[in-house]
Amino acid sequence: MKRSAFLLALCLAAGAVHAEDGFNLGIGADYSSGDYGTDTTTTIFSVPVTAKYASGSWTWKASLPWMRVDGDPNVVPGLGSVVNTNPNGRGRGGGIIDPVQPASGTASGIGDLRLSGTYAVDTGGPLGVDLTANLKVATADEDKGLGTGANDYGVAVDLYRDVNGTLLFGGAGYTLLGDSDYIDASSVINANFGAAWKAGSASVGAMYDFRQAATEDSDDRSEVTGFVAFPAGDSSKMQFYAVKGLSDGSPDWGVGLNLSTGF
Repeated sequence: MKRSAFLLALCLAAGAVHAEDGFNLGIGADYSSGDYGTDTTTTIFSVPVTAKYASGSWTWKASLPWMRVDGDPNVVPGLGSVVNTNPNGRGRGGGIIDPVQPASGTASGIGDLRLSGTYAVDTGGPLGVDLTANLKVATADEDKGLGTGANDYGVAVDLYRDVNGTLLFGGAGYTLLGDSDYIDASSVINANFGAAWKAGSASVGAMYDFRQAATEDSDDRSEVTGFVAFPAGDSSKMQFYAVKGLSDGSPDWGVGLNLSTGF
């Protein structure tokens, strides 16, 4: 699942710096694979459904995915490899946890609900500034290893500006991770930067994303993403992306697409 900064980059690349007023619905597919520093490869497939409403300077968004995760129960979507002491994790079946040789299994179901509100600041100049507050509601089943079972709260600021036809963007955020019964996670900071260019009716771009490790036993997330976005109708757009992980905190690779339409 891609982070909000990446989804903002896709919107910027598609030319929607300020979303038009009204509703927008989207559906996507995301697949990633990596060992996250463990001896087991974990794959994550997600199908997020997204609803967005824009009015004036405000944009409100909700996203809920269906997920399928296959691999180490210590690998949790959104966190990477952690120490997960839940005895009911993927492949454990309520048995004794062996930290040396963790079990491996497959689980599927609804992921975490993500809500956000973004305010576009009128700077009076060419620099765009978005301020976002976000909430992760723990709707994913922690016994299946699809989430932490705790709510998270975050804030972010994103900047963007067109420079001679090149859109430059970057941002930073802070997330307060909730108290999980099985995972000892800390609050994290994240940062990103990238650029996008028009290519006919399409836009192409790349970005780098960093996120601080969520636990002492995990690694920082570091990855690069390339993407392309193009119209798919009068009020629809299609977006494709590919990800390359640069650290054990990220998947080794990932691909995905999003299709959205306005009303």
